Amino acid sequence: MSGGLAPSKSTVYVSNLPFALTNNDLYRVSNLLSVMWLYIFRVTIMKDKDTRKSKGVAFILFLDKESAQNCSRALNNKQLFGRVIKASIAIDNGRAAEFIRRRNYFDKSKCYECGEAGHLSYACPKNMLGEREPPKKKEKKKRKKIVEPEEIEEEEESEEEGEDPALDSLSQAIAVQQAKIEEEEQRWTQTAGESSISDDSKRPRIKKSAYFSDEEELSD
Repeated sequence: MSGGLAPSKSTVYVSNLPFALTNNDLYRVSNLLSVMWLYIFRVTIMKDKDTRKSKGVAFILFLDKESAQNCSRALNNKQLFGRVIKASIAIDNGRAAEFIRRRNYFDKSKCYECGEAGHLSYACPKNMLGEREPPKKKEKKKRKKIVEPEEIEEEEESEEEGEDPALDSLSQAIAVQQAKIEEEEQRWTQTAGESSISDDSKRPRIKKSAYFSDEEELSD
């Protein structure tokens, strides 16, 4: 499971499902068929936008490729509520990032499946296979409250850096030019300092040679 989610290789496409089957039922089906259901990341039954009725097809995203292949073999050609379902590894349509994006349902007052109040989808009466135990909530560590602002700040900085390549090139050129100027000024200062500590009798002639006349400098 290292390397993160790989939807193009670990998503199962299931078709010819009973239209009354819910997302929670698919979880239970995977469990009944002894599939590695604990590694399921998301079950999505495709529904009509207006009627919210099932289209009879679904996607099951796993955390690893092996679990997806096991599920595909276990579900394919199995009879479920009078229908022979088909299952295979889904073909990537370029919307993988959208599919794995976390969905937050802020309205917890009604069921996502049926839209009725008083229960959530895990305990919906329309689940053909009964209730499903809701996933355990992750315990929030107190340390996170201190760490999160630092992480956000670092991300904001990384987004700003390198945003425009032209600006990066310009700033780099300016920095190089400034370094050259400072180096020349340092050399100039060192030359002047060496001249000031030289012999008093040679000081006027050397100073004049360094600043005004190349011929006099060669004559030395």
